Order: sequence, then C-alpha cells, then structure tokens
Amino acid sequence: MNKLTKIWMIWVLMFSTCLLQAQIPGYIQGDENYTLTLAFHKVDTLIVVVPHNYKITDQEKTDIENYVFWDQYQKKPVYTYKTETELTKEDIERNLQLYGPFCDFQMDEVQNIPIKQVDGGFMFNNEIFTNSSDAFFYINDEANRLFTCRNSTQIWHQYANYGAGYFPLYIFRGNDVYLSGNCSNHTGEPHVNYITTMRQSYFESIATQYFEFELAKPMCTDSLKQLIVRQADNCLLQLCDALKTNTSHLERMTTYVYKSMLDLQQFLSMSPRMTIYGKSFGTVNHVSTFDIKVFKHELAHTIIGRKIGAQSNSFFCEGFAVYTGYFEDNNGYSSDMDSTKNHIDLLTEEIIVGPDYRFYSLPPMYPVSGIFTHFIINKIGIETFKAIYAKPSIEDAFSENGFPLEELIVEFKNTLNTGLIKE
Repeated sequence: MNKLTKIWMIWVLMFSTCLLQAQIPGYIQGDENYTLTLAFHKVDTLIVVVPHNYKITDQEKTDIENYVFWDQYQKKPVYTYKTETELTKEDIERNLQLYGPFCDFQMDEVQNIPIKQVDGGFMFNNEIFTNSSDAFFYINDEANRLFTCRNSTQIWHQYANYGAGYFPLYIFRGNDVYLSGNCSNHTGEPHVNYITTMRQSYFESIATQYFEFELAKPMCTDSLKQLIVRQADNCLLQLCDALKTNTSHLERMTTYVYKSMLDLQQFLSMSPRMTIYGKSFGTVNHVSTFDIKVFKHELAHTIIGRKIGAQSNSFFCEGFAVYTGYFEDNNGYSSDMDSTKNHIDLLTEEIIVGPDYRFYSLPPMYPVSGIFTHFIINKIGIETFKAIYAKPSIEDAFSENGFPLEELIVEFKNTLNTGLIKE
C-alpha cells in the first residue's frame, strides 16, 4: 500500500491569515488556517466509518492516523473504527470520517454532500468518476463529517500524500489532483480549480525514452529541452545501476516542471505555507524549476518505491533518497558530513521512529539521515539494506536482522568521533 512520501517538504503552518496573490489565472485560493480541517479534528475521539462489507487493515489505520501532521499545534484525537452498521445514535452526533469505497455505503449520511453515489463510483457537478483510481476528500460546512472515499479497495487514497485540507474539496485521479476547491453542502454551488484544464495552457510537453516532461511554457527554452534530453535518461540508468536494479517493468514517468514554488503549490492544491521544492507521487514527480539535484532526488523516490518498496518511515525514506545523491557528488557528501557533525545530537532513536513533523521541522535532518543511511549501507551492504527497507516496520526489521537502531546510532557516533567512517 502506497503511503505518503514527503519530499523536500517542511510543514510550517502558522495558523494566521496570509494574503497571497494567485499567479495562475483564475485560481481560487484555499484556507491558510485549515479552519475546517482543524475543527473536524478538534475532538477527543474520532470515529472512522467504513462500509458494512469493508475489512479495514492495520496498515490502513496507521496511515489514516498519520494524516494528522499538525499535532505539535493541536492535540491529536483518538481514533476508533466501526462499520456503518455498528454505529449508534450517540455515534451519529460525533465527528465521523467516512473511509472506503463511496458507492458501497448505505447510510443516509452519504446523501448530504454535493458528491453523489453512482454505480461503481461517484458524481460531482454532473461529472461521473468511475475509474478505479478516482477518489475524493470532502469536509462539510459544519466540520463534523470528513469523507476520504475512493472507488477501489486496491488503490491507496492520495489525500494524506497531498496534505489535503487547504481546500475542503479535492478529487483525485490516480497520482494527480483533478480538481480542488469549495462546495457547500447547503447550497451545492461549486467554486473549484480544474487543475487538469489549467495544465493545458500552462505546460509544453517533451518526451525521452523513459519520461514525459511537462515544462512551464515561460521557461521552456531550447537549452532546457536539450539539457533534459541529454541528462534525464542517463540519471535513471545511473541510479538503477547504483541501486543494483534495472528498468524492467517500470512505467513511463511524468515530471512536471514549474516556473516557481508558488505555481507548484497551486497546481498541487497545497498551502503556500509549505516549503516544497519537489514532490513525488508514484511515477509522477513535481519540481519547482528544473534543478538537476532536486530532479534526481524525486527520481530516487520513484525508483526506490517502484523497484525496492514503499517506506512510511520518513527518516529512512528521505535518508535513502539523500544517500543516492552521493553517487556522483563528493561535494554533496562532504557538505552533508560537515552538517551531520555539527548536528549529531539530533540523531536519536526517537527522531527516527517519532512523528513525521519532528523530522520535517528540522532541516538538518536531511543530511543527517543521508549520512547515517550511507553508514548503514556501508556496514550491512546494499542488498541487506534494501530487504530491510522493504519491510512495513523498518525499525523492527533492523532488530530482526541483528542491527538494532540504538546500537547502530551508538556505533555511528563513535565512528564519527574517531574519524574512521568510510566514504
């Protein structure tokens, strides 16, 4: 099951009003304060409701609860899980998160929002969504109902990956936001950004052997096109070689290149308060301007996820991707090593296994995670590390393979202090 891969992203939510001018023509701004999102979660207990015939897994429960990325500002609720047939009258009065295939719900609650049920999917604003990868996120005006629903039980919902909540409404199609905006459950009047339509006038397309590139037209120069054609495929081949894997069974990958970070944020329907240089969603990557280092970092996430496995642990998810940046960049390794030595006290078992926001709120954790991952791979070998990385609980996998994290941290720090670390 795919889980959120936060790439070059630091959550900085300062819950205050920020006036920003939209740069994409016709773009509707969201709510900087995440008002409805926070109000919905500002309870002691949330009930997650699934259709009567849905069997929710432990991994899904973990992913649902990990969506709360602001628990340094507001207490995280306790989650309980029920099928719709298990709800009591008292439960109906509480905040409910409906999760699972929307068309399978039979409770009356699903009739009270602008998204409507159809066979095999849902309908919004007279448009029908029945693709297996279609999904939506919706919070009602009263902030007591959150719908995180999709069409297929086999495809993970993208709402957590995008940090949805800046808008009360998102519709996803696979790895992309199809639309975002607002639609009151009382008036039913939509005010939305049709992201796919906005892309048509914003981007120009070029293709290589392995990639589709969508380049912001203002920056789509002949020199940039030549750079991409010359380097993109080679980056992929070199990365696969270094990771001891290959390009077999890889889908074609899409990379969107924006002219600015603000444009990236708007096309991803994310808050401008988030610092995002790049973002990876499966085989679709997004970068603000074409920085080859950021492109390689996003590509590393894609290849690692597709060829080795998805990893929910942010420390090693980012650390492994940062590590791949050292293959042909000794200066990057040296710089990260210096930073790690200066911030070595940040490396603790708690920061590795703790909440995501702790990792992403400390920029030095990127070099620390990369250098520590480099040390571990040198110690146990790339194949052993890949096998551990592919496990759902990476911290348990290290211990099961005879390498407890606590001992690895102590050894790394001792090696760092003695100057015996291998490059």
